[in-house]
Amino acid sequence: MNASCEEIAELLKSAGHPTPKKTAASIVHQLHQPQLTADEVTTRTKSRLLIALIRQLQPVMEEIAAYDQEIERLFLMHADSHLFRTLPRAGKRIAPRLLAEIGDDRSRYQDAASLQALAGTEPVPYESGKYTKPHRRYACIKPLRNVLQQFAWQSIQTEAWASEYYERKRREGKSHSVAVRALANVWGRILFALWLKREAYQPAIFEQARRLHAPRAA
Repeated sequence: MNASCEEIAELLKSAGHPTPKKTAASIVHQLHQPQLTADEVTTRTKSRLLIALIRQLQPVMEEIAAYDQEIERLFLMHADSHLFRTLPRAGKRIAPRLLAEIGDDRSRYQDAASLQALAGTEPVPYESGKYTKPHRRYACIKPLRNVLQQFAWQSIQTEAWASEYYERKRREGKSHSVAVRALANVWGRILFALWLKREAYQPAIFEQARRLHAPRAA
C-alpha cells in the first residue's frame, strides 16, 4: 500500500468520517499485518469472479443513484425541507429520512412526549414493590427511532452542547447506546418545537435560550 496514514486520514475527513485519524491508523495497521497468500490458479479464478460481481453491481449502483436523485428532488420540493436541511450534519441522507418519518401532519402528535414515545427515546417507568427504574421503550416506530438516534450521534460532531450532554451521560456510567438514546430524546423535544413552529434550527439562538434556562448554581 503506497498511501500514507495522513493521506488516508485526509480522504476519510473529506468524506465526513467522524474519526479520520484514528480510523486511518487502524487501516494502516491492518494492512501491514501478515496477509494470506493464494496460488496463481486461485488468484486468477477469483479475479474473474470479482469482475463478474462488479458488472452485476454496476446497474444496482446506477439505480441507487437514481433513487437518491429522486429523493433529493422530492425532499427539496417539500415545504418543510428547510426545517430539516438546517439541522447539524443531517445532510442528504438523514434530513429526508427525518422528514419522512416525522411527517408534516401537525395534528399527528399531541405534544413532544408523543413524538418521543413513538420514537422510542423516552424511557418507560417501571415499578414493582420498592423497585423503581426506567426501562427502554420497545414499542415504538423502529425506523423513526433509528434515524433519530443516527442524527443525535452525528450532531455530537458539531454541536458542543450535544457533545457535552453525551459525555456527561458516559461519565455517569451509561453505555454508548443509552447515552445516544438520551441525546435523541432531547433532540426529539427540540425537533418537535421547531417542526410545530415551522422554524429552522439556529445554533446561536438555541445556545442563548439554553443559557437562560440553565439551572444556576447556589
